Amino acid sequence: MTLLICFLLSLPAYAQSVDLADAQRTVNISRKMIDDKRNNQIAMFMNFTQEEKEKFWPLYREYRKTMAAVGDKRLAVIVNYANNVDRMTDPLAKKLLDQSFEVDKDFIRTKERYVKKFRRILPDIKVVRLMQLENRMDIAVDMKVAEGIPLMK
Repeated sequence: MTLLICFLLSLPAYAQSVDLADAQRTVNISRKMIDDKRNNQIAMFMNFTQEEKEKFWPLYREYRKTMAAVGDKRLAVIVNYANNVDRMTDPLAKKLLDQSFEVDKDFIRTKERYVKKFRRILPDIKVVRLMQLENRMDIAVDMKVAEGIPLMK
């Protein structure tokens, strides 16, 4: 998470030179650390039975991989913004905002799709707890990301 935050906080200073491939490499390293923290939190708070555990972890890995793909779309929007923050136009601002909304919708659609899958293997109380843990971690990451993105001029 620290690498991701450092990278995002440096975006304004290097706005003219942000490369999506470089950003993706940095995010992939950070994502691994964040996912390890997620896994630890889930293992600690979910209280799985052995049967639930065996079914849950493969599905959860699939879920996180899918969410990472959506996160990559968000990264592309952020990099586009960073590369254009000093020469923003109304049409580009509109495009970036629209893309940001689409990414947000993708996050929700993905969560909804996987909640249906999690409900097949877990009781609803545990599904809600899982989504609470996910939301807490997502909010923490989103807050750090937001801190690193300068306001529109």
